[in-house]
Amino acid sequence: MAELKQTRNPVLGWLIVIGVIGFVVLMALPYFVSSMVIHGEEFCPQLFQKREFTYWRIPGTKIRVSRTTLTPGVSPSGKDILQHLPASSQTDWHLSSAHQGVYSKEFGPKILIDFLQFNNADGVNLWDAWSFRNPTKAKLLWPLVQQVAVKEMYFCIPELLGISDATSDLNEFDKNLRKICLRAAKVKLKTLTGATNTANALQLRNWGQQLTGDFGEDAEIQELAAELKNF
Repeated sequence: MAELKQTRNPVLGWLIVIGVIGFVVLMALPYFVSSMVIHGEEFCPQLFQKREFTYWRIPGTKIRVSRTTLTPGVSPSGKDILQHLPASSQTDWHLSSAHQGVYSKEFGPKILIDFLQFNNADGVNLWDAWSFRNPTKAKLLWPLVQQVAVKEMYFCIPELLGISDATSDLNEFDKNLRKICLRAAKVKLKTLTGATNTANALQLRNWGQQLTGDFGEDAEIQELAAELKNF
């Protein structure tokens, strides 16, 4: 009796291979497409405004395949804060957050944005309400917050806002704010190394001297200013 030989169908094999490849591509396509989209948020310390940006880039490269789309700038603050900020002809936009696919990262400005957008249990913005109740303090606080933000020293903003109700003495409040700024300037100076940052370091030192203001007789402020000048 003749033995029957089993033969393979090559067409069926190719169909299986194509099906597996198609399934893998179909599963990976959403991830690949989402990885092409870069979006995030920027903050302008001069205007106290934020805006969103979006652009497309080939994953794993820095090659952009689209222009950057920007939304109009909007302020997370109300007039009770904004009225205390000096006008400026300069506008710098600092990266607050960036997202690509499942990856995301937040940066310094996000600290300030989160504070400015914080609402209490009744839905009232905490810092707008505080500024309305304490206009003389707000006049001292917010210009300094703006100045440290312009200099990208967002790390000291929680400390500045944290002493908002520490004292009712305006002179003491102003002095304590300046001390925080001087200490933060020292920290910032440590990061400004190399010839490219020489100008920034000089500006920071000059700003530190300006911060002494009418408190040149205060021992701690004198010490901080001297350390900053000779850093």
